[in-house]
Amino acid sequence: MPISANADEYKSIIGLDSIYVAEVTVDSAADYTSGTPEILAPAAEISMKPVASQETQYADNQPYDVFQSEAETDMEITLTGVPSEMLAKILGSVFNAASGRIYDNAGTPPWMALGFRSMKSNGKYRYYWFQKVQFSPPEDGAVTKADKATPKTVRLICKAIKTVYKWNLGTKTDAVKRVIGDEDTTNFSATSWFAQVQVPGVSAPSALSLSSSDPTDGATGVAVTKSPVLTFNNALVNEAVNMVSLSKTADGTIVAMASGYPQLDATKKVMTLDPNTNLTASTPYTLAYNVKDIYGQWLQGIVNFTTA
Repeated sequence: MPISANADEYKSIIGLDSIYVAEVTVDSAADYTSGTPEILAPAAEISMKPVASQETQYADNQPYDVFQSEAETDMEITLTGVPSEMLAKILGSVFNAASGRIYDNAGTPPWMALGFRSMKSNGKYRYYWFQKVQFSPPEDGAVTKADKATPKTVRLICKAIKTVYKWNLGTKTDAVKRVIGDEDTTNFSATSWFAQVQVPGVSAPSALSLSSSDPTDGATGVAVTKSPVLTFNNALVNEAVNMVSLSKTADGTIVAMASGYPQLDATKKVMTLDPNTNLTASTPYTLAYNVKDIYGQWLQGIVNFTTA
């Protein structure tokens, strides 16, 4: 079937900006989830080189078939400079906010999604999201100041691979390495392109809501050993664990949590609170939350219950 291309789709690339990253929190056979995109750094240049192989099979003394495969994509990104906290985040290093220092512990870099856009000669943009990349430590360098300034940029290396999760692509189901869109392509819209990682079939996220709570709101006779659980319909940001509190309704006394709690499960939708001591018997409690999901949506509410 012949393609239907617009004339402006043939324009050359002349610019680059808006490089975003988002942590991939889940990539399994069952699901793919990523965090809220954040600006990486002002961009100067980016190169993308797919690693591919092509082999020819011979039969009857002539070429008979061709076999092709594509592995990772090697990427090189030149940036003006990367903030310390962001550098630690993409490399899996420890960032100490109290001192503003990176502790380079040679950690395992997390999987990240990488998005950006490139401007074409007609002023329109081509948009990209790589669903799964891993960064390597950048080369460092400095030069003494002379009569003419010689700025040193940061060169980040990363590899992009296909997701484990397989998407419904319409004609088949398969893993995906990247999603690309051109403003000059019929039906393409870049609205909210950087609000969330773009994946096949992506649509506006559902409004954040509380799916269930244990105990339920208004429950009585709740065991003093109870570890309350909140379940949300959308995945939450990691920082959401700091956005909930359990307190005595009468005087607002905050209940201290055990180490590592509140805690989100692997889906980031289920939050568990574990008080470090038993709750007080026959006492009303208020579980308050003001949480944000990975799409930047906020939800505020309370769950009241009374212990046995």
